[in-house]
Amino acid sequence: RRGKNLTEPQREALETAAGEADRTIQLLQDLLELARTDNGHIHFELDKISLTDLVLEVVDMAQQYSNRSIELDLGDWPVEIKGDRNRLKQVLLNLIDNAVKYSDPDTVITLKLDKESDRVCLQVCDRGEGIPLAHQARIFERFYRVDDARARSTGGTGLGLSIVKTLIEGMGGRVTVVSKLGEGSTFTISLPWY
Repeated sequence: RRGKNLTEPQREALETAAGEADRTIQLLQDLLELARTDNGHIHFELDKISLTDLVLEVVDMAQQYSNRSIELDLGDWPVEIKGDRNRLKQVLLNLIDNAVKYSDPDTVITLKLDKESDRVCLQVCDRGEGIPLAHQARIFERFYRVDDARARSTGGTGLGLSIVKTLIEGMGGRVTVVSKLGEGSTFTISLPWY
């Protein structure tokens, strides 16, 4: 209310408090989402959706938010799946956000869409730090962080990838990661065709 009358230290203190409040709200939303899942109260609105259109929409949002270059390799065919549009959007935004956080600002993030006999695969690839092999099997666990110091600096709660896994599995899919230190990571979402 007194924004124009604040001293610089007061303004900085309020910005810090607002940032912490946002982080707490995100943590509570993540915990609520996981609690719903644990209790079987998570609901999926499974409909026929165009994965191609959804990827284009999410990439447009992510580019506006992050100012990052995102390359698309969507193939020449329309891809339709049975899924929950809002939950899948949440998954993609989370994976792109992680790619942005854990790679240098001048590197490109790539999304690739491919098809297998009975499934559609969507990959989110970055050229970032990579994840040590010993940690790759655990990164989908709740509250697991490869590096606590780095997670604090990026604002992570250690719940994002757990939520990604839960949502994808709830839509009949799976998510995996392949990563090499110093070369980057590729998260692959596999979902059944419509």
